Amino acid sequence: MAQLDPRLMGTFRCKMMDPRYFHKVCGILRAQRLEDLRCHHRCCSLIDRLSDCMGVPVSPAERENAARWLMGCGVDPQNRFHRRQMWNMLWGRY
Repeated sequence: MAQLDPRLMGTFRCKMMDPRYFHKVCGILRAQRLEDLRCHHRCCSLIDRLSDCMGVPVSPAERENAARWLMGCGVDPQNRFHRRQMWNMLWGRY
C-alpha cells in the first residue's frame, strides 16, 4: 500500500478544519462509490476535485501516489462504518 505525502496530508487536515471546506469535501467524498475508488482514473479525478475545492496544488507524482493509496484502502464511501474508519485514518487515529 502506498504512503501519503505527510506535507500533503497535513495541508489536507488543516483545510478540513475550516467549515467552508469541510462541507464541500464531505459532499465530494459522499458522492463517490466503491466502484469509483477502485478505478485509477476516477481516483485521480477525485483527487483533482479535492485539490481544486481546497485550493491546494498537487503535483502529478503526488496525485499518482494518493490514487494508489486510495485504491489500496478499499473504502466504500456509502458504508457508514467505512466512512468512520477513513476519518480515523485521515486524523491519524488508526
